[in-house]
Amino acid sequence: MDNQFNDIYRVTADSVTNPGNLKKQRFIEEQQKQLQSAIAHRPSGIAYFENMMYSGQPATGSPRVGYFCNMIPQELIAAFGAQAVRIDCGNSAAATVGEEVLSGDICPLAKASFGKFLVSESPAASCDVLIMPTSCDAKRKMGEVLNDIKPTFMFNLPPEQNHERFMSQTVDQMIRLSEFLHKHLGVRLSRRRLRDVIRQYQRRTLMIRSIQDERIREPRSLSIRDFFLIIQSSLFSMVDLDEWISHAEAVLEEMKLFSADRKNLRPRIVLTGAPMIWPNYKVLNLLEECGADVVADTLCSGAQSCVDPVVIDETGKKALIRALTNKYVYASICPCFISQTTRMNRIIDLVDQSRANGVVNHSLRLCQLFDIENYRIERTLKNKQVPFINIRTDYSLEDTEQLRVRIEAFLETLW
Repeated sequence: MDNQFNDIYRVTADSVTNPGNLKKQRFIEEQQKQLQSAIAHRPSGIAYFENMMYSGQPATGSPRVGYFCNMIPQELIAAFGAQAVRIDCGNSAAATVGEEVLSGDICPLAKASFGKFLVSESPAASCDVLIMPTSCDAKRKMGEVLNDIKPTFMFNLPPEQNHERFMSQTVDQMIRLSEFLHKHLGVRLSRRRLRDVIRQYQRRTLMIRSIQDERIREPRSLSIRDFFLIIQSSLFSMVDLDEWISHAEAVLEEMKLFSADRKNLRPRIVLTGAPMIWPNYKVLNLLEECGADVVADTLCSGAQSCVDPVVIDETGKKALIRALTNKYVYASICPCFISQTTRMNRIIDLVDQSRANGVVNHSLRLCQLFDIENYRIERTLKNKQVPFINIRTDYSLEDTEQLRVRIEAFLETLW
């Protein structure tokens, strides 16, 4: 297999053993845990999902493959007998560690994610290999730095979602990724195993969609923060998927039995924009504390990451890989592609389907992809008479009260 990186100037990154920073990371997680413990109604089985996010420990001793973004198929990784661990990070203290290497004006998500690799006991550092899509400039260059730490595969995305023009080269990227995993994991990709894993993950998609539908009907049956916790525990933790599905089914059944004692008069919100990753639920906290219900989202760290199933037409190995490509690349609404149409259509559809009163856009500072798209989204929604607010923030908590005032003022305009 061809090498993507030249190792002539390879640099070894030093591990970080700062106990104070590790304590701060844990404090930030515990702080968010306490905030969520105050939610009025929580499923009795939510502790399972909390524990998965807090511990992040592997269920078995199988190889671990770390990946960024939701354009990398977990199914392909699992078909090699490995555990797929999404390693984007939302901890502001980890960003402080990452700044030691990734200095300058780089988004906090990239800094925090890199910071996790410098902590030897973190799940990210325990991964055997890494996969990085070229979804933004920060990740494109961070992959080269990460290759000094772990073997890293750069998944080259097409510039636009024109499957007629770019499908063959994107499928070739999936095949090259398969060769990379075969080389480093020592396992051959089985057609039957890939088919079975895809079917297993289809069950997760069905579960996420069922929970989402129930939340649209009655958002008080499950907080958006707990919903994100459930989703992200299947993405960011090394989880036994069958066990996860079993616990998610129990949550869904409990949601169906939820009975409100009064009519819900809280504004219904569609959330779009940059990812919100545990424990950075600041905007989610504020929206619910200010009296709103997030009934749908387009975040790559939320329901959008799991809502579309892999559609299998044929069961040949290349046909299965093509099906994964369709789902993970050509159905993605990431702004890394040149057309904004797919994401705009998704937002408008969700507003209609969820009977939303307004749209909140989460802009992560220094994330130019989402920042540039705000212009068109705001004006398109204004033309459709859909109230819109852009919340621009970062990982720190310093602007919390300022954001609270803005959100409260926006919600007052929805009635």
